[in-house]
Amino acid sequence: MAWYVGTVRQDSASRDPNQPRTINTWLITMLVIALAVRLAWVLHLPVDAASIEQLPDQREYLELGRNLLHGKGLNFIDVRFNETILAYRTPGYPIFVALCGGDIRIIRVVQAFIDAFGVLAVFFLARRWMGLGVSVLSAGIIAINPFFIYFGGLILSETLFAAMLIWGMALLVMRRPAAWWGGVILLACSILVRPSAIALPVLLGIAAAFVNHGSRKPYDSRWVPPVGTVMVLVTLIVLTPWAWRNQRVLGSWIWTTTNSGITLYDGLNSDATGASDQTFVRDMPQLRSMGEVGRSEYLSDLAWQFVREHPARAAQLALIKIARTWSPLPLSKEYGTNPKLVAVALGYMIPLYLLILLGLRFGKATRSAKVLLVLPALYFTIAHAVSVGSMRYRIPADVPMAVVAGFGIHAAIARRRTGSGLSELQLMGCKP
Repeated sequence: MAWYVGTVRQDSASRDPNQPRTINTWLITMLVIALAVRLAWVLHLPVDAASIEQLPDQREYLELGRNLLHGKGLNFIDVRFNETILAYRTPGYPIFVALCGGDIRIIRVVQAFIDAFGVLAVFFLARRWMGLGVSVLSAGIIAINPFFIYFGGLILSETLFAAMLIWGMALLVMRRPAAWWGGVILLACSILVRPSAIALPVLLGIAAAFVNHGSRKPYDSRWVPPVGTVMVLVTLIVLTPWAWRNQRVLGSWIWTTTNSGITLYDGLNSDATGASDQTFVRDMPQLRSMGEVGRSEYLSDLAWQFVREHPARAAQLALIKIARTWSPLPLSKEYGTNPKLVAVALGYMIPLYLLILLGLRFGKATRSAKVLLVLPALYFTIAHAVSVGSMRYRIPADVPMAVVAGFGIHAAIARRRTGSGLSELQLMGCKP
C-alpha cells in the first residue's frame, strides 16, 4: 500500500512475514468483538413506545421514516403546535429509517453493523500515517467507546453521521481519484443526515488537499477545478433537490431545516443554561400561528437580539456550552448520577483526552494531518457554542480524534524505547 507512511518499526515488520498475519488476526478479532458488543447492547433494549418517548427526537425520526415508507411524504405531527411539519428534519436519517422498514429493532441492528464498520475506517485512516500495530490500536479505541455503543441503540442520527464522516475522511486521503471522489460525495451527503455540518465537507476537502500535498493524485485530472470549488459544487448538487422540494411545499428555499431557529433560541435566551430546554414553546402562544418557516425566522431574530443586548451573558453561555460539549461524563440526571456509568465514562475519556494531547504535541504526523483530524472537533465546538452544548453533538468528532490518540500511543512507545527524552520525538514529529 503505497499511500501511507510507515512507523518507526515498519522496516522490521516488513522483514517478519508473520507480523502482518498476526496484526490482521488482531484486527479481525477486534472488529468481531466490536460488533458482538454492539449487537448484545441493542438487542437487549426494549422497543416499546415508552422507551422511544424518553427522547422525543426518536419519535420524530420514526414517524418521518414510517410516513416516507408508506408514501405519506417526509412529514410528522408536531404535538406542540398541532401542526404537520415538513422541513424540520433533513431527509438523510429518515430515509435510513424507511430503508430499515421503520422497525426499531432492525434499525438498531443495522446501526450496530454500521458502527462496527466505522471502526475499520479508523484503521484505514490511521494507516495513512502509522504502521499496522498502532493503527489497530487506534481502531480499538473506537471499538470500545462506551458512548458509541450506547448511541447505537438510539433512533438518532449520530451513528450514521459518524460513519459517513470517518469514511469520507479516510477516502479523501487515500490519494486515489475514485476514493477521493467517493469521500467528497459521502461527506456532502452527510449534511442531509446532520445539517449543522453544512460547511464541514468544504473545510475537510481543503484540509485534505494540504495532507495530500506533493502527490499528483487525486488532483491530476485536467478537468478537475480547485478543491474548494469542487466541494462547494458537490454540496450544492446534493442539497438542491431538498431545497427545491422545500420551496415547492413551503414557498421558501430551506437549504437545511426549519429547526434552526428553535435550536438557536434554545441556546440564546434570557433563561438559557447551555443545555437544551424547549419548554419556552409553552410560554409563547404566538408561535402556533406562524408556520414552521415563520416560527424559525422569528426565533432566530429573537436569539440574535439577545446576543446584541446581552453580549457578556452570550459569551458566558458559549463557555458553558463548550464545557458541556467536551464533558467526559454523561450529563443527564439518569446517567450522570449513576456511579458505575460515571466510572466507565471517566475510565475511558480521561486516558483518551491525555493520549490526544500527547498525540497533538509529539505525534508522528504533519501539522496538516493533525489539523484534518481535529477539524470536526473544532467545527462542532464552535457550532454548538452558539446553539446548545451536549456531549451528544461531540460524539462524531471523537472518531477521527482516535487517530490522534494513536499518534499519542506511538509517541509514548517511541519515547520509552529510545529513552532519549523529547529530542528524538521531535525529530519524528510534526513537519512544517
